[in-house]
Amino acid sequence: MWYQILLAIVGGAAGAALINQVGESLRERRRRKDITEDRESSDMAAVKVALKWVLYDRIRFLGQAFLREGEIDFDDRRLLNEMHKSYHDGLGGNGDLNVLMEAVNDLPLRQ
Repeated sequence: MWYQILLAIVGGAAGAALINQVGESLRERRRRKDITEDRESSDMAAVKVALKWVLYDRIRFLGQAFLREGEIDFDDRRLLNEMHKSYHDGLGGNGDLNVLMEAVNDLPLRQ
């Protein structure tokens, strides 16, 4: 009879230890996942910043080239406006290119 009580106590302690170990394992897995997600989020933010600067430079370069030419093709104007929309609205550009784009959009269309 006393051995049944001892067995119940030991079994309960072993069960509690097992449950505690499983809980710790799950918490550690979640912590590692959070660290990985934070790193990936940081990497994506860096890619977004880089893409914003590449688009800024390309829009500025093309806009200035069309202004020097004094005219623009319809398709080139449409594509440049789409690039500007992606830069400004999609990537959160600050409006620095708005004046340039207004001047480009005022250019006569090349025949």
